[in-house]
Amino acid sequence: MNNDSQRWVSLIACMIASMCAGFAYAWSVFMKPLITMFHWSPADVSLSFTLIMSTAASTAIFAGKALEYVTPRQLLLFGGVLFGASIASLGYIQSLSQLYICAVLAGVGLGTVYPGATMTNTVRFFPDKRGMASGLLTAGYGSGPIVWAPVSAILINQYGILSALKILGVVFLVIISVMSRLLKIAPEGYCPTGWTPPVTSGQASASENKNWKAMMQTPTFYVLACIFILGTTSGMMAVGHASPIVQEILKVTPQGASVLVGYLAVGMVVGKVFWGVVSDKIGRYPVFVVLNLLAGGAMVGMATITTYIPFAIAITVTGLCYGGFLSLMAPVTADAFGPKYLGINFGIMFLTIAIAAYVGPLLASVVKQANHGDYTKAFIIGAVINLAGLLLVGGFMLLRKKSVPDEKIATACAESSESV
Repeated sequence: MNNDSQRWVSLIACMIASMCAGFAYAWSVFMKPLITMFHWSPADVSLSFTLIMSTAASTAIFAGKALEYVTPRQLLLFGGVLFGASIASLGYIQSLSQLYICAVLAGVGLGTVYPGATMTNTVRFFPDKRGMASGLLTAGYGSGPIVWAPVSAILINQYGILSALKILGVVFLVIISVMSRLLKIAPEGYCPTGWTPPVTSGQASASENKNWKAMMQTPTFYVLACIFILGTTSGMMAVGHASPIVQEILKVTPQGASVLVGYLAVGMVVGKVFWGVVSDKIGRYPVFVVLNLLAGGAMVGMATITTYIPFAIAITVTGLCYGGFLSLMAPVTADAFGPKYLGINFGIMFLTIAIAAYVGPLLASVVKQANHGDYTKAFIIGAVINLAGLLLVGGFMLLRKKSVPDEKIATACAESSESV
């Protein structure tokens, strides 16, 4: 099989491996059973999700560096074994410390699988279809909870929570290990047959392409970091507590709640593709405005709605917005700091997700506990956070309009979109 055919096999293998890693977004299905079984507080159990996501975000930088020394296939195998073994080990926990240790190890495995071992190789294999390839890979990761939330609920119902974790861990280990064998390493400078790289007007200048040190010396970096933290914190509140939220508000079973967790996941997948396309048409920052408005409205809706269909719409919109913020991270980083050092710059910007993964679920747990199991005030706080994000984006847009001509902004966005 030649490289032109093998690259599609590699893409599918990476999508399947990333879908397994996306199981982390279905973690809320396990929260209430853990609380019930061990009599731990919601805040204590919520921290496990925070540890998984924040560790994964931190690991992404080191996994990218590791590709200088090992192949993507080797890295994917390592990540798959670690991720699967860590999830399986959760089936033997008896204390919070054991839960947290396994969560950290699972996060390392997750970040190694996605984006560490999969994203860079996939993009190198598709120089003619980078947007499509990266979008499909991201969608594969985002589809994880669509698959694993209902599967997890069924396994918990049939075998209990600890046995369910053991089964899922073994499944992930086997699937990702097999996918690593199907992964073909993209040759250096690979071009598919019949495709000629487009002629560019010239390389970006040093002043346009900032490395991570130069990036972190600019005020723009910190403004963008705050935009992403504020934008994704409310989303993380819902993602980290989706199943308990649905069960508490709609009074449904864990299996019934898993359906709405699936809606949230579908929203995330669609949002990653949809908002990325829209941002190419109208610009990144106008999309930020829309996302903050919609996310804030969804938070208010979740605080006031108690009927099934309207609540399902609100939680789906939350997923759409959260996915949108994630989809804009790479192009916005490229727009602001150039595409040349996007790998490491994106890894650093992705750490904002780790912050949101810590603040969002913990905030929801603390507020719920302080209000006798009621999430309402947590959602109101989430709406206020989105309002703060909206004001920050609006102020930044005004400053950009004064300092940079509109034509230059449009050109930079177009060039960055082509490069990412």
